[in-house]
Amino acid sequence: MKYPCNLIRDLLPLYCDGVCSEESAEAVREHLDACEECRSIFTKIKQGVSLENCMNDAEYEKRQLASMRQVKGKIKKRNTSFGILGIMIGIVLVVAVVRILLVAGVIVWAVGDGQSDVETTADIGEYGDFEGFHGYSKLDVFPEQIDENMEVQEYYYYYADTFLDPAAQIYLECSYDNAGYDEEIERLSEIQEEYRGKVQRIVYDTESFAYPAYVAIDADNHCYEYALLLGDCRIAYVFLQFMEEDDIVFPAEYLPERYGQREKGYSIYLFQDENGDRYGDFSRE
Repeated sequence: MKYPCNLIRDLLPLYCDGVCSEESAEAVREHLDACEECRSIFTKIKQGVSLENCMNDAEYEKRQLASMRQVKGKIKKRNTSFGILGIMIGIVLVVAVVRILLVAGVIVWAVGDGQSDVETTADIGEYGDFEGFHGYSKLDVFPEQIDENMEVQEYYYYYADTFLDPAAQIYLECSYDNAGYDEEIERLSEIQEEYRGKVQRIVYDTESFAYPAYVAIDADNHCYEYALLLGDCRIAYVFLQFMEEDDIVFPAEYLPERYGQREKGYSIYLFQDENGDRYGDFSRE
C-alpha cells in the first residue's frame, strides 16, 4: 500500500468530517479500497464511535483472528494424527484377518488330514503308472516293468498331495528264478545318477538293515529308497516319503534301523557343490 495504516487512521476523523485536503482525501479513499481493516474502522467512526475505541476493537478482532487460526491449526494437526492412527489400525486389522484366514485354512486342511489328492492301489496291473507321483526320487531301484522272470508277492502304492510335502509309500515284493535274480542284482549294483558332470552310485549296505540292501536314499529329507535282498531269490523294493511308521503296510523288520530318527542322510539324486548347496533332477523319463 502507498501509505501506512496508522497514517490513514489519523486522517479518518478529518476525512469523515470532510475537512481534510483533497490530496489527503484521495489518499484515504485509495487506502480504504485496499484495506479491509481500515475500512471497518472508518465505518464505525461514521457511526459515532471514537477513533480510540475503534482501534481497541480492531486490536481485539486481530487477536480473535489469531486465536481462531491457532485453533484451526491444532484441529488440523489432530485430524492428521487421527488419520495416521486410523491407517495404522486398519493395517493391523487387515493383517489380523489374513492371519485368521490362514490359520482357518490350515485347520480345515488338518481336519481333512491335509490331503487334497490321494492315489492308492494294490493292483499289480497298474504297476509303473505311479499316478500323481512327485516325490524326491526317480525310483531307480524299482524294476521298469514286471516280466516273466518275476513273481509278484505283494504290491502297494500310496501317494498323497499333502499341505507341505507329499507323502508316498511304494512297496513291491518279488521272487525270481535264478537267472532273473542274478540279472536283477546286476542291474541294482550298476544304478547311478549323473548331474552336471558328477556321478553318484547306489550304496550296498549290510549294516543298517536286517537284510543286505541296495540303497538309493537313506533318511534324506524324510525319504528312503532301497531294495532288500530277502534271500531265496526274493527282493523287496521300498520307497517312503514323509510316512509315519504306524502307516507302513509292510513288515517293520524291512525298515532301516532308527527309522525317522536320523537328521542327516544320503540321496543318490542330490549333488552338493563347493558352497554346500544341493541340487538335482527328480524328473522321471
